[in-house]
Amino acid sequence: MPKAVTGLADLARHTVLIVGVGREGSALATALQRFTPPPVMMALEGVEGDHAARFRTTWGDAIPLFVIGGEETPVPEAVATATLAVMSPGIAKTSGLYRFIQQLGIPMTSGSALFVADHSATLVGVTGSKGKSTTTTLIHRLLELSGESVSLGGNMGIPLQGIDPLERQVAELSSYQCHYLEVSPDVVVLTALFPEHLDWHGSSDQYFADKLSIAAHGPRKVVANGDDEVLRDELTSRFPELEVEWVGTGHPWHLEAEGDNSWLCHGDKRLYSTADSRLLGVHNHRNMLLALAGAQATGALDHNAIGPAFSEFDGLAHRLERIEDPSGLLFINDSLATNPQAAIAALQACSSPGMVWLVGGFDRGVDYQPLVDQVVASRPRHIIGLPGSGASLVELFRTALAEVGHREEVTLTTVESMQEALVWARMLAQPGDYVLLSPGAPSFGYYRDYQHRAEDFRSAIDNTQPKDTA
Repeated sequence: MPKAVTGLADLARHTVLIVGVGREGSALATALQRFTPPPVMMALEGVEGDHAARFRTTWGDAIPLFVIGGEETPVPEAVATATLAVMSPGIAKTSGLYRFIQQLGIPMTSGSALFVADHSATLVGVTGSKGKSTTTTLIHRLLELSGESVSLGGNMGIPLQGIDPLERQVAELSSYQCHYLEVSPDVVVLTALFPEHLDWHGSSDQYFADKLSIAAHGPRKVVANGDDEVLRDELTSRFPELEVEWVGTGHPWHLEAEGDNSWLCHGDKRLYSTADSRLLGVHNHRNMLLALAGAQATGALDHNAIGPAFSEFDGLAHRLERIEDPSGLLFINDSLATNPQAAIAALQACSSPGMVWLVGGFDRGVDYQPLVDQVVASRPRHIIGLPGSGASLVELFRTALAEVGHREEVTLTTVESMQEALVWARMLAQPGDYVLLSPGAPSFGYYRDYQHRAEDFRSAIDNTQPKDTA
């Protein structure tokens, strides 16, 4: 297949096919319409729906939209004339729509890849199987408080083609976005690595390859979590010549434990105590350390920014987010925990005698054994399985706990709705106990997205509030 273009300006000489018309596709269309004149454009979507309706309303005949069902659909004549396809990240490599473009022989790129190519010299790119959103946000804040003019975007609901580039850019990149990269950011930060999104990538090996392609094109600096064995092994085996600044045990950037908190250290210098932070859990302390090392790698970090950046950060919405309640229960919204490893981190960060944990959602067929092992180790007092994978997970936990003689220490139940889960939670927990929504699974098929799931959690909290505390 012919090599795709590099930067956005290259699209002026192409007939552009925008594949996927959600946020990414719409942002690209807006960016290309600013060209004088704009290139010839058309768009392709796999289903009729809200995205397609909004795109037609916005662009009408200026950018004709075709909806096809997959590989067997006859090729619209206009689509066959496209010389470049710009793919939205939601179009999986394993999907019929992706194969449809492949069969046409049209070279592919993405809006994110075009942005990275155009702004690589001023870009900090962050990716990882977990921790990337928190780390990205903290790097941006550290640089901002250091006096830098810095933009923020990427896989956090802000399409890169929709932001105004500034003196420096910080971008969170998903594995989907990394797949198309042909240029690496100036600074690459890698937070963690484990098999994820296999329905998109097709295999663990391909997922690792796509994820780590962010480091494949000569970044100036690579900062990576040296405590993550899989990341360390995969990065060094795939790029043996790559110089990496490792962060973690035995390295200059490291954590020193102090009770439930940690000192963020570089060499023998203690730079910040997480006792002054509102973030829960060692995994978040490590994210803070990675953010510090990543910001330092730009050469623009002012160490006076460290205290304010970390102490004022409340954490991301839907990621170990505290919800106040007059009952005295400690509700935690961790709806963004869409994989087992994120749920493991939440269980390690939250513990109370009568803790209630809500788990389950769309089953992507990932390996849940690490989560089972964590349940056996921490034994949360009450586990409630949510619709979807909740029932099968409860049975896995039940079997594992019975095998080690701890079955009676944990109550396990399943429910048909979030509302029912919260009714149970209020009956089971006591003031001071955590009620943790950390599903360890995506929301597909049950909610619009993880934000919608969080809204349902908050609504159920309000609707089940005891009348004497309402």
